[in-house]
Amino acid sequence: MLDLNRSAWERCNHLVHSWIIHSVSESIAQTLVFHESAIDAWEDLSERFAKVDQIRIVSLCSALHNLKQGNRSVLDYYTDMRA
Repeated sequence: MLDLNRSAWERCNHLVHSWIIHSVSESIAQTLVFHESAIDAWEDLSERFAKVDQIRIVSLCSALHNLKQGNRSVLDYYTDMRA
């Protein structure tokens, strides 16, 4: 019974690891393929991207504050605002 559980766990682990790798950019994926488990890949991503980046927040707030519609259509303005 133990071998069946391990086999099922390994299949699920490989499946989730593959989902993670195919959900990120190629350059990031290249750093994740060496992890043996999905949880290791997930924790690697979490360590890299879950931190609050105060400089980025200030930069985005400034960009939003300075965004002007000008002669653009509402759709173009909204698209730029969402980017």
